[in-house]
Order: sequence, then structure tokens, then C-alpha cells
Amino acid sequence: MNQEMQEIAIDVEVHPNQVMEFNHEGTKKTLKVRNLAGKHFYSFDGIAWKKLAALGVNETLVSHSEVYKVYRGFKPSGLNKGGAGALITQMPGKVVKLFKKEGDTVIKGETVLILEAMKMENEIKAGVDGKVKSINVKEGQALEAGFLMVEVEE
Repeated sequence: MNQEMQEIAIDVEVHPNQVMEFNHEGTKKTLKVRNLAGKHFYSFDGIAWKKLAALGVNETLVSHSEVYKVYRGFKPSGLNKGGAGALITQMPGKVVKLFKKEGDTVIKGETVLILEAMKMENEIKAGVDGKVKSINVKEGQALEAGFLMVEVEE
């Protein structure tokens, strides 16, 4: 973020003690990057250093120092219809209990989690036979409608 609270995106391939120069809105900037104990840090002035978030290939997105998982076909607005293996909330609710973890095998109709919505506990069941590819929720987490809770790979 710059002083006007606008996000600045820079593609950085980290090399030890790297110095990069770039232009931002007509102003020349210098970015210093260093590796310390297996972690990467950056600085614009060489005095105040901030940690760079580590990235995995084709599965993460970074905003400043935060790392987010990116899911193919997931639309945060809740507009995603998802495939047969996508378990998406239909209404706001709270995750009460998880019965599966990533990598587990599920059978169509098997309960994957319990979601409390409108003061009722709802069993969320697998729509297909397969393997749990990802779990994007935790017990106790409040969810909005349209959130991709679990993805099952056929």
C-alpha cells in the first residue's frame, strides 16, 4: 500500500540481496529484497523491512502480506453454481461439525459437515462419490450464502 492507501502490485522473483528499480505513477522507486532464515523480506528504504508472503504455484494469491487460496471456478459473490462435487451454502449459517478432512474418501449421500442455519442443524451431504479435494471452513465459522465449503473430486 502506498501513502494514499492504494495497493501497489510488483512481481518479484526473490534472489538474495536483490535490488529492483521501477516507476510508479511517474516516480522512481527502489525495492530491496533479502532472504533471512528461509523467509523473504522487502524494504523501500533499507531500514523498515516487511515479510513477503510465500507463494505456491497456481494455487495462491497474495495481497500485501496475506496469502489466499484460489479455487478454480469459485466466485466470492455466491454466483458460482459449482459442479456436483462443490458443497456451497444456500443461506447464511455457522459450521457446527466437520466429519471429513482433506484427502478422505466420501460416498454420495454421506454427511460431510453440519451447518446450523435458521436455528436448525442441517446435514451437508456429498453429492458424488470421490475424494475431498479441499475444505474451506472451520468449526464455528460463520458463512454467507454462496460460500464454497467443501470441494469433492470425482
